[in-house]
This record gives sequence, C-alpha cells and structure tokens, in this order.
Amino acid sequence: MRGSIRQRGETFTAYWSTIDPGTGKRQQHTKGGFRTQGDAQKHLNATMPKVDQGGGRPDKKMTVNHLLTEWIAAKSSEGIRPSTLGMYKNVVDGWLVPHVGGLRLDQLNATRAAQLVETLRSPVGSSLGRGALSARSVQLAVQCLKAATRWAFETGLVARDPLAGFKRPKAQASMAASGAWTPGEASAFLASVTEDRFRAAWWLLLSRGLRRGEVSGLKWQNVDLDRGVIRVVETRVVVSAKATASTPKTAAGRRAIPMDDRLVSELKSHRARQATERLAAGAAWEESGYLFVDELGRPYRPETLSRNFTKLAAKADLRPIRLHDTRHTAASLMLAAGEAPKVVAEILGHSSPTITVNVYQHLMPGMGEAAGARLTGLLAGTSG
Repeated sequence: MRGSIRQRGETFTAYWSTIDPGTGKRQQHTKGGFRTQGDAQKHLNATMPKVDQGGGRPDKKMTVNHLLTEWIAAKSSEGIRPSTLGMYKNVVDGWLVPHVGGLRLDQLNATRAAQLVETLRSPVGSSLGRGALSARSVQLAVQCLKAATRWAFETGLVARDPLAGFKRPKAQASMAASGAWTPGEASAFLASVTEDRFRAAWWLLLSRGLRRGEVSGLKWQNVDLDRGVIRVVETRVVVSAKATASTPKTAAGRRAIPMDDRLVSELKSHRARQATERLAAGAAWEESGYLFVDELGRPYRPETLSRNFTKLAAKADLRPIRLHDTRHTAASLMLAAGEAPKVVAEILGHSSPTITVNVYQHLMPGMGEAAGARLTGLLAGTSG
C-alpha cells in the first residue's frame, strides 16, 4: 500500500501502513490535521521512503537524542508558538538528552522510562543545576518523550511506539496553587514599595492577578485611563534567552480588565514619572510604547520583575513567595471578599469559573468557616 489521502471535515489525513517485523502483521498509521490535500501529500511523500527503506523498522543505530532532534524539527515546521517550541527545547536539552539521549532507540522501553522518572525526581534531575524536578516538571518531561515516540510511530520511523502503554507519573491530586500572601502580607508589601519604580506593576499583580508576561507586555495604547480598563492583548516572554513579544495562549487570556480609582491613580502617577524620564533622556529615549521601561525607554526583560520582587519581599521581611504567587494572592483575596467566581475567572483570563474555584479557593484559610457561619446564622435567624 502506497498510502492515501482522505478529507475529514475541513482537514486532510494521510494514511499508510507498515509491516511489524515481530509479528508480520500490517499496521496502519495516520497523520491528520493538514489544511490542504497538498500538505498531506507532502507528508506522505516524505514518509514513504522511510517505510520503503526499513519496512517500518527502526534504525538500530538511531539514538533517542536523534529522535528528539527530529521531533523538535517537525514541531518547528508546524508553526507552533515560539514560546512553546522553546519550552520543548528546554525540556529536551535539560531533562531528556542528559539522561536518555545516548540510548539506542530500540533500547527505549517502559522500564527505561520508569528509571528516567526516578532520575528526574532525584537531586541530579536537571542538567541546569536545579536539582530534583517538581512533579509537574517530571510529567512534562515524560509527556514530551511520549509525544516524540508517538510521532516516530505515526510517521513510520518505528514499527511500534515503545512507550504507548507507559503512563505519565501522577502529580498532586489537586490543581492547587503553591501559595499566596494573606491580606496583611499583601498590604505590607505594597506599603513598602511606595518609591519603587515598579510600584504600579506590583499593584496590578496583587490586585488583578496579571501574569508576569502580561504585565511585561502591557503597552500604553491598551490602557484606557479615562474608562478605567486594561486590555490584555500582548505578552512579553523569553524564547531562547531573548525577550520577545507574543500573544495570550487562549481566547480567554485576551481580555479587558476593569480598574478602580486607586489603580487608575497608580498608573497615572507611573505615566507622569515616565514622561519626566522621557524629557530627561532627550534623543536617547527609545519609544517602545511599553508601560514598564528603564530610564531610556527600553522594556525590561520579564525576569527583572521576578528578581526585584524577591529582593523587595525580603527587604520588607515578608514570607517569601514566587512572583507568580501574586496571581494566586489576587485570586484568593477576590474570592475571600465575596467576588463571584465567574467575575474572578474573567479577570484572571480563565476559560471557566470551575478552574478558578478548583485552583484558588482553598488558599484562603477561613473561607469555608466563614461561609458555614453565614449559613448557620441564616438558619438560626440571626443573620441580616
């Protein structure tokens, strides 16, 4: 069988088959999602020579490193987001290649994958000097490795997927976020940064739960101070060590966030200081349009926010949390204040209020007790 192309809905799927050298049975393979018949045919044309040369049998000399390199190249041609591709490369280079890259592909199996999981969980898990990986990072590493072997099978590079039956390791049962400040801690931090040049950023992070990339990517053209609305339409992320503009990952991430008078006041003060710096810089000023720039108008790298936040929290003698935990803090405080989950979900850019409740509601001690007390008072006829 030389392969065929079929239309399924609005996309095209390539079909071909190989012979399993172990059983002699014919196995069908598919690759779908092509926008045009020509794209599907190109994929089939590239795949069939491999099938003809090896009958679907893997090259005994091919290593896992070789497989991962080809998989990354294939993902690059799919036009995925640069930040996502950069994440794949980091996982491959930092977590997979150092531990299983030297294996021959025909040696990769469920046992080897299980050993990889234990290694990643150990102090030597990352080659980047970060020690043992988190449960979520181990999941991500296995997910990438499984995606690569599945791709090899679907393209006819191997006769079978060696990790088809291997399950991703379990992370924590809940989607719980790692931590959040109490209202007192958040207030103490904001009170301690009144003279900091990122003061407006800290207010946005702690009161509206923006992500680091969203704050870094904010431009004045998307801030309406008269109407009190911020439009999140662009992010600023790091890809291959270079800060670059990107867009929110989901439709829900592209959103309008309302501001109260205090936030508007903070941003007006920030804009006034930026105008003063623009005049002082003169011709040296670089007009980028971003809210958070240095004294010459150049936008900061996203990690600058993280570093400054850690230093300022320590200087204020506050419990250390990650910058991303300011998002958890904002969500928790909004929920604790009685804001409807649907409204909080819209502010955070979640696709569903269910996600908001599952991830954040547990983070504020006493929320359940307060709700129970209100219900008890209602039943007893003592609540207003």
